[in-house]
Amino acid sequence: MTDRRVTIRTSASPTAIERLEAERASLLQRLASLEREAAGVGAELQALRAYYDDLLSSLQDAVIILDPGGRVVSVNLAAEELMGLSRSQMSGRPIQELFPAPAPLADLVHKTLEQGRSHAHFDAFLVGGNGRRLPVSASASLISDSEGRTRGVVLVLRDLSRVRELEEQVRRSDRLAALGVLAAGVAHEVRNPLVGVRAAAQLMESEPAFPVALREFTAVIIREVDRLNRLVDDLLTFAGRRPPAIAACDLNRLVDEALRLEEPRLQAVRVAVVRQYDPAVPSVAGDADRLLQVFLNLVRNGAEAMQGRGGELTVRTRFERLSTQCGGRPAGVVEIADTGPGIPAEARGRLFTPFFTTKDGGTGLGLPISLRIVEEHGGAVEIQSEAGQGTTFRVLLPLSGEAREARG
Repeated sequence: MTDRRVTIRTSASPTAIERLEAERASLLQRLASLEREAAGVGAELQALRAYYDDLLSSLQDAVIILDPGGRVVSVNLAAEELMGLSRSQMSGRPIQELFPAPAPLADLVHKTLEQGRSHAHFDAFLVGGNGRRLPVSASASLISDSEGRTRGVVLVLRDLSRVRELEEQVRRSDRLAALGVLAAGVAHEVRNPLVGVRAAAQLMESEPAFPVALREFTAVIIREVDRLNRLVDDLLTFAGRRPPAIAACDLNRLVDEALRLEEPRLQAVRVAVVRQYDPAVPSVAGDADRLLQVFLNLVRNGAEAMQGRGGELTVRTRFERLSTQCGGRPAGVVEIADTGPGIPAEARGRLFTPFFTTKDGGTGLGLPISLRIVEEHGGAVEIQSEAGQGTTFRVLLPLSGEAREARG
């Protein structure tokens, strides 16, 4: 039997192999080029995303982006601060959960989606994460693609709290100015008769035949006339429009002087003083005598708030680099905090109203006079108080020219 073997040889021509190698090299080059392009596009996309995030973060207004179903897609930093919620807490939630009725903001978004056009509300409000009701202006604009299909809504909110505060400050200043004119007229008309009444009572007492039994009553007359004279002095101070003699003032020295002068009163009502001074707080622009009057009044108020129970009066000074209350300028800040019973909510809004007082025997002029002095310095007075948790007064004053230059 003959053994036959068949050998099959397969071979490609050199030309075909070279062609395949060339195509392979070309494909590899193309692939490398596509990878470079993809990396470039990815970098551009990342840079664009970073720019978009920076743009949203730099906006002072709150921006909330929603999908066509009214659910939150993205928010900026200002929205987190305004709402008191983080981005993760808001993402994916429907708008009506963030702004439940009766807040009109959810309706504003739904109206924009339904009607396909922008809507605005310039006197809206929202309830922040801390439960505080905030006035806002709101605008809702439709987001559409190139073919007009709705892709969502952008809701822009502007906090109007500071605007409302400034409006109230202007109204209050107008009221104080009108009352000041009236108070000055009344004070001048009352002071002269009081001088006569006091002099008559003293003359009666000096008479040898004046009954001893009646001296008690003339003493009451003189005492009450003196009290009325003090009220007249307060009225004239309140009505006074003398411009302050501005110079560089050391806040730490001023508040310490006020505490030293009020020390007997503080000891008498068993109030311990805690000093928390910033040794580097810059000088402020002010009239030292008139600012001392403000701090004396606030320290005295704190002591009287703790009368009969004792407590702790904390006085702090510090520097605030950007104070919206002082027109966006740097400011020196004094905080005077007591551990008294606090001020009821219904009284807090009237504290700076002339002749309103919560104290027995008070004239209701101390705080209005203090506010007027601070406002004449271009500053502001703020109050923070909760029933049962004490009261803190904050006085903000613009820095002196030298201090501003030193701070750059």
